[in-house]
Amino acid sequence: MKKIIYALMFVLFGVLLTSTVYAASFTLNDLEFGSYDQERGQDVSQILHIVNDGNETLDLSLSSSMPSAYDVMFSQSTLSINAGSSADVTVTIFIPSTQSSGRNEVSGGIVVSSTNIAGLSRTARTYVTAVSMLEISKVTITFDDDDHTLRRGDTFDDGLKAGMPITLTVYVRNNFDSSDRVEIQDIEVDVRSSGDLDLDDSDDVGDLDYGDKDSVTFSTDIPSDADDGDDYDIDIEVTGRDENGVWHSDTFSTNIEVSRESHEISITEAKFSSQKVTCGGKVTLNLELENTGKYDEDNVQLEVVSDALDIEKMFYEADMEKDDTARETYTFTLDKDVAQGQYDFVITSFYDVKKESDMQVVTLEVGQCQTQQTTTPTGSTGTTTTGTTTTTTTTQPTVPQVIPITGATPAYGAASFTDSPTYLIILVAAVVVLLLILIILLVKFVF
Repeated sequence: MKKIIYALMFVLFGVLLTSTVYAASFTLNDLEFGSYDQERGQDVSQILHIVNDGNETLDLSLSSSMPSAYDVMFSQSTLSINAGSSADVTVTIFIPSTQSSGRNEVSGGIVVSSTNIAGLSRTARTYVTAVSMLEISKVTITFDDDDHTLRRGDTFDDGLKAGMPITLTVYVRNNFDSSDRVEIQDIEVDVRSSGDLDLDDSDDVGDLDYGDKDSVTFSTDIPSDADDGDDYDIDIEVTGRDENGVWHSDTFSTNIEVSRESHEISITEAKFSSQKVTCGGKVTLNLELENTGKYDEDNVQLEVVSDALDIEKMFYEADMEKDDTARETYTFTLDKDVAQGQYDFVITSFYDVKKESDMQVVTLEVGQCQTQQTTTPTGSTGTTTTGTTTTTTTTQPTVPQVIPITGATPAYGAASFTDSPTYLIILVAAVVVLLLILIILLVKFVF
């Protein structure tokens, strides 16, 4: 029986102790210092709101476990709060020059401890946000040779189509000025995208001196199977450290959305097999079509027109389902009398026989035709005309060669002795005599 009584007393004591512990309690809010515009080297204040949600009066003491560089101060470091009441304490910190940009949690925090209830203590977590001197100043998207500015947090839906090539340009700036003269080094731009948009990449900007700016580009294609209304998130981050070791970063988030026309036959390729030909040459125009509209199309047609060359051709009459592609060629031969120059070709696509959809202009360069030369008679002046080129040539009379005949007087001047038979006989005799002398000398002195 005594054991049972002792056990009951022990349980009762535990309940009483637990009740006592839970009878005294208070809560704190976390503290957010600064903002994304907050400069370093300044004091920043926040309110610490303390709520006594227990049933006993609390005597409290405030202290900081944050690094000393933050130089924490309190409007009051001790206070008493009645049960069910609350109190506000102003906490002021100094933003050091070494504070990294963006929102960062500071180690330690603001510690509030009860001096009349043993073991009762709470810590308020502290976060500091400071301005980044490295900024994403602008982001543009380029397609169809046009640049469009993207906005932070907005959706861009102006003309993006499935399969379309796009280029994203990110502009980065060092916002330190001449009074600071701080360089930001090892700058990197990182791009991430959602869905099937293949825009996950990074690139280095290098170093930027104060006030300088630079840009990097990223290219990809909108997925060819993207449907009307499909959208993609794009998140960009730029990071770097200044010459004092301070970390700087900025982020930029946006969204792009694909739109499809109800009916659209896009000319996705139009080019000549050779950009330059001569008159009389054979030319091939390579064309590619794609149904980028929302629906299947009947009676799709292509038209090729060059007014200057008197060309007008309608061809490729076929049906195209949504997202279908087709390749066609148009081959023709230039007339031999086509003048040198550049000639525009207008390519137009149609659906439902004659409903115009897309148009592109390509240019063919026709070079100068080759000039054929005609030989003119000796001693005369002649003119050769080929196409549009005229060549005038003048030839001079040639003095005929005179061949002397033995015993006759040459027609031009006297014959030389070295050309006579007598000279040849004397020359041979001299060579023989020299050889005999050489043999005699060899026998006498060598052998």
